[in-house]
Amino acid sequence: MSTAQISTPPKLQLDGLMLRYAVLVGLIAAASIGFGIANENFYSLTNLGILLRSISVLFLVSMGMTFVMLTGGIDLSVGSNVAFSGGVGVVALTTTGSATAGFVAALLAGMAIGWVNGFFIGRLRLSAFMVTLATFALARGLALVIYGADSINVDNGAFLWLGGTSWGNLPVVIPFVAMVFIALSVVLYRTVFGREVYATGSNFNTAFVLGRRPERTLIWVYILTGFLAGLSAIITVGRVSSGQPWTGLYLEFDAITAVILGGTALAGGRGRLLGTILGVLLYGIIINGLVLTGTNPFLQSLIKGLILLGVVLLDTFTQKGRAT
Repeated sequence: MSTAQISTPPKLQLDGLMLRYAVLVGLIAAASIGFGIANENFYSLTNLGILLRSISVLFLVSMGMTFVMLTGGIDLSVGSNVAFSGGVGVVALTTTGSATAGFVAALLAGMAIGWVNGFFIGRLRLSAFMVTLATFALARGLALVIYGADSINVDNGAFLWLGGTSWGNLPVVIPFVAMVFIALSVVLYRTVFGREVYATGSNFNTAFVLGRRPERTLIWVYILTGFLAGLSAIITVGRVSSGQPWTGLYLEFDAITAVILGGTALAGGRGRLLGTILGVLLYGIIINGLVLTGTNPFLQSLIKGLILLGVVLLDTFTQKGRAT
């Protein structure tokens, strides 16, 4: 594999990705029409606001997961990290009375879990699945200890602003997520770090031989994911006006599904943030529509599982097609 092949994002594969995006847009339209027919309230401004607010956290976490999966890794700890960093932020807020202290504490807590993941995966070369499975349990356990297995109410207006404020029917968090998307797109496609992310996912050992530092890239990728988990925790607390120990339950499942649905390869080295956004939007519309139509919650879990199984099979067959 040449240096050029692993040093830049896979631009030559854009035709295939654009076809994937066109299919996703078509599915989004079809799902929207279908649920709109099934329930006239689907198109109401109130429901659209609920939909956008509910998937804002999934947008952030999935963008972090995209970076992780581009390196060929996975992060099973993000949901637990949202609960843990939210707990740290709420405790800092209630102890000091300062929203700034709460914000900083939540972000640092999320980044700390990310650093632990990155150190063990990047520096010690341990399995991403096993390391993040361990921190999945660790962060959730710490959250339960912090909260005492009970919620903590928050009434600080500044701390609740990002997750709980709307301009009319538009949640403030949506323009914020859009700005994060733009910033991360610049990082991924216009910086050396972004090229390192693709290089690490394309071939870790080759990148190392060519003088790159893929282990350092992995550490920073997981720290970035932890930072986004901290942001998600702040937004989540703002949405419900409280910190809760079971926040983010199964969030990693939803993020992985959305990222693969958006075309990011499980093996790493291929994918773009635009696909992730489309994947999150489609996934969010399906879940919102199922809730709105009164679908049995157990059946909703079944449908989620079938979606993930389907996109994994699609990714597997796509990879086989590229290899032949």
